[in-house]
Amino acid sequence: MVKYTSAALVIFTTAKLNTGASLQAPPSAFVAHLLRSQQQQRTCHSNNFNSRRYSAIPYDEYSEIDTDLGGRLPSFPSATSLLDIVPDDNQVEVDAILAKKEERRIARLRRTRKPKYQITLPIGIALAGQAPPSISTNANGSGAQALESLVAKGQEIAVANTIGMSLRQVYSGRKLSELALDVDTLRFQSFVDELQGRRVDENDNELSENVDAAEYLGSVQLLQNSALEMLDESFDGVVVSSVARGGLAWKSGVRAGDILTATSATMGNKLWPKSTLDGIKSAISSRKVISPTMDFEFRQLTSDEVDSTEVVQSFELSLSRPIGINVEDTDDGYVTIMGISDKAAPVVKERLRVGDRVVSVASSVGDQMWDVYSTDGLTSAVTSRLPGQSVRLVFERVGEVEAVNTSDKQTVSAPTTSLSNAVVGFRQAGKSVDASAMSATSSAADLQLTSTPSAAQKMLLTRSRDLLRTYIARNEVTKNVKVADRVLEAVMDASATLDGKTLSLIMKAYNTCNEVEKTIRIFEEVFGLAGDGSEREVEQIYGGKLRADISSFNIITISALLRAHAIRGDYESALRVIAAVEGNAEFSIKGEKSRSWSGKGDPLNMLPDTRTYNIALAAAAKRGTNEGLRAAVEIFDSMPNPSLSNPPFGKPAKNLVTFNTMINAFANAGQYQNAYSVFQTMKKSIVRPDRVTYTTLIKASIKSGDVSKAIDLLDDMKWVGIQPDIVSYNNVIESLCNANRLFEAKDLVNEMERAQVSPDSMTYGLLMKGLLKANKPGPCLTLFESAFSDRRTTALTENVQLYTTAISAAAALGDHERALELVSRMNLAGIKPNKKTLTALMGACIAGKKYKAAADIFPKIKNPDNYAVSVGLEALCLAGKFSAALELITDQQSGQKMLKGKQVMSGYNTLIKEALLAGDFNVAREALSGLLKAGYIPSKLTFGAISESLNLQSDMPLTSAAMKKSIDSQRSDGTFHYLLFVLDSMESRKLTVDSAFYASILVWAAQAGGLHKRIASLLTQSRKNGNQQEKTLSESQSSEESDSMRVSWEDLFENYSSYKERLDDARIVPSPIRVSSKDLGRVLAAEQAVAYRGGRVGPARSR
Repeated sequence: MVKYTSAALVIFTTAKLNTGASLQAPPSAFVAHLLRSQQQQRTCHSNNFNSRRYSAIPYDEYSEIDTDLGGRLPSFPSATSLLDIVPDDNQVEVDAILAKKEERRIARLRRTRKPKYQITLPIGIALAGQAPPSISTNANGSGAQALESLVAKGQEIAVANTIGMSLRQVYSGRKLSELALDVDTLRFQSFVDELQGRRVDENDNELSENVDAAEYLGSVQLLQNSALEMLDESFDGVVVSSVARGGLAWKSGVRAGDILTATSATMGNKLWPKSTLDGIKSAISSRKVISPTMDFEFRQLTSDEVDSTEVVQSFELSLSRPIGINVEDTDDGYVTIMGISDKAAPVVKERLRVGDRVVSVASSVGDQMWDVYSTDGLTSAVTSRLPGQSVRLVFERVGEVEAVNTSDKQTVSAPTTSLSNAVVGFRQAGKSVDASAMSATSSAADLQLTSTPSAAQKMLLTRSRDLLRTYIARNEVTKNVKVADRVLEAVMDASATLDGKTLSLIMKAYNTCNEVEKTIRIFEEVFGLAGDGSEREVEQIYGGKLRADISSFNIITISALLRAHAIRGDYESALRVIAAVEGNAEFSIKGEKSRSWSGKGDPLNMLPDTRTYNIALAAAAKRGTNEGLRAAVEIFDSMPNPSLSNPPFGKPAKNLVTFNTMINAFANAGQYQNAYSVFQTMKKSIVRPDRVTYTTLIKASIKSGDVSKAIDLLDDMKWVGIQPDIVSYNNVIESLCNANRLFEAKDLVNEMERAQVSPDSMTYGLLMKGLLKANKPGPCLTLFESAFSDRRTTALTENVQLYTTAISAAAALGDHERALELVSRMNLAGIKPNKKTLTALMGACIAGKKYKAAADIFPKIKNPDNYAVSVGLEALCLAGKFSAALELITDQQSGQKMLKGKQVMSGYNTLIKEALLAGDFNVAREALSGLLKAGYIPSKLTFGAISESLNLQSDMPLTSAAMKKSIDSQRSDGTFHYLLFVLDSMESRKLTVDSAFYASILVWAAQAGGLHKRIASLLTQSRKNGNQQEKTLSESQSSEESDSMRVSWEDLFENYSSYKERLDDARIVPSPIRVSSKDLGRVLAAEQAVAYRGGRVGPARSR
């Protein structure tokens, strides 16, 4: 919380406190005493200290406080210097409060200005007659000081005798002209020339009354982006780009952002509309010959024009705490009453009503009144009084001035949010609507004119628009729906009639959150017409409570309806709506005819324009199908190309948005050649491509794989005078990095910097990913660290994507310590690692053989993707956590959750390998069984993993030393058990075993000798008789008896002593071996190693 120490200083100095401190003391001693007094005050009120208590006293108005100290207050430069002295203040929060106060003051000031105004300015100014002041010196002065004073006086005279205004052209799409017209010299000048020799005033507001005008004399107020955003996209005209403070234009009330609408004719007093700089220059030049003065007409750029017939009544009340009113900051800069409590004093209920403004409050010391700009300031001013102590407040009431009906007592519960508070206020306003207006009914289908709305209804609609604009600008989807719903409820409760602005904002709010069904339903409700333009009858769900005046049925609300169809990609309904607006009742699409809307709305604002057709074009393009693309082509071809010879009331011609939409539609459909054809047609017309056009074509070239074409388009942009932005550069850099053309990408980054286009975090990310893809992790880390160490680019590296790429580079280098250090830096910078970051960190730990750390990281990943699960499975296997790994892969074995089939196979192979290396044959058995059960077929990689983990050799050792070493490395019988289990498992699925793996089993058995060799010898005999599908040692047994004696290889090995005497009577599972011609020699050598002389293994048969 902010401690208003400087405001406490004001109260301290204005009160007659017996502190014993001399007010003539130096400022430092005075401030020290202040700090001691402040500490005492904190001690006395530490239990219920209100940090907002002193906010009612502005910081910048010390000099205006009436005190009876005889002018003994010390002179401080400003409130900010005091805030710098006192260490307890939070400078940032104080500046924010001051900025908010000034912003609301300007909003209130702008509301009081007339939207349109006319001024007269001299256009043939001569500075003659202004005699320069003489230079005089004295004993205490010098010529230099006098000269400085003379120069300042001369500057003041020069500024005061010039118009001091520059104009710029604004084209469609809110684009400013590169050159500005100086009204004094009638020369076109660049932005640099426009500001040369002048100081830019960074505050886009009016000068306060107590600011030294000399300090700002000659400074320039510039056109702000916020003003441009208030212009319509299709606006084409002239605006004031800069105004010199103290000049003739400034003194006449002209401000940056005002729109110049008309100038005097060459002769006479008639005003002619103007919309181009050339026209204004020509008018001033010709007028200068006839008259020394010229009239200019401007229009104030406001989001909501003030009704010129508005009546404002001011009155003052002296009220005691608690007052019992609910107030809210509104966008017009006022603090407005939104509700009155039933516990309020009778004077409050009788004299105040919802919608009144609180404009000023009496100072706690003295009789001075302070303006109120925020609810915080009002609350602080009121709470600084003791309970029961009265406070004087000045209110304003807009609209009707008759007395309020005191018999209707309002009851408002304390709202919990600003939204609910606003709606409560709307409903309170609705209760004061005139009874005749409430009982009036009108048919929405007939669209008849309604009676003039009352002041309460006007206030309701104004507050609704303010609220809708606020939440639309915030782009909060959920709240937009709630706000629009509650505005509709309030309007219906008040029986108010919607105007065009409010209705269009409601529809826009629904469109911004994709609630297009509500947009269409509201349109149908208020106008009684089908929202799809058809002849369908409409059912009014609100029973006629929701209605709009006839002027609201115009092209603006129709455009909002078309946007709803465009969001859904419903071009059929969009085309029917356009046909209905044009009065074409014969148009039919998809079997539904359109209905003519001629005569239903405002006849002057019902003609479809280019924007209307562009919305329909976007709806067809968004469908994303061949049918939608064909419809888009038909709409595009139906619009004439822009030309000066186009008839004024014919079909709207194409504009820049039309061409860009069609180019994008072809690019998204993969028809790149058609996109280029539209581009060529555009270049032949009077429409000039913009940055969006080239960026779309660059993306299309990249998608088609033609990177060279994308580079050529980037060069064409610069050739025609369009500076590529960061998006255009990043698209080309990404394509170069993907094509492994890193040197060209680096050159393009250098070109960006020469063009003063600073690389952003995406640029660094693309370069780092390109280096990583080219197997250059070292340079990738070097690029990241160099950007991090440079203070100009440090902020760009502080995002999770770049850190993740850097950690991946450290993993590629096997440097897990570097990866952990990068994660620590992320945490210090307040960047939260995401699942990709943690996956990369797991990879780095695996590369650094820190398997346990990698396994511990995996559970921290919420909602892992398939790659994270794959890496986590590997980490669990390498860390020896086989149970967790087996459970994880069992959940993923079908490949239907996260892992793909290839990733499942890789996981099983890793699990089998690591389990065998750890000697856990049970886990290896479960893994192989699970792999087969899931329907996967073991590959060469699977058999290779088994051979590698068991140290199997497919070739017999050639020397006795090698034989001895190999025998020493043999494992226990568990190895041979597992190998035979693999053979049995493969045979149960009628699958074959790789020949190299088969040879490895024979070599292992030959080296082990004994029973292992005997079983291997039977295995070779089974393979040789494989064309019989199984080895039968007794041909005299019946099939039923044979099946009962069927023996698996593993069972034969375990119970060989039992089966030895009955081998001739048993049926052994055939060996599932597939020997390739490539491995035939190796297999024969291995079989020879396990063969017994005489070729028999079992006992001799009796004859």
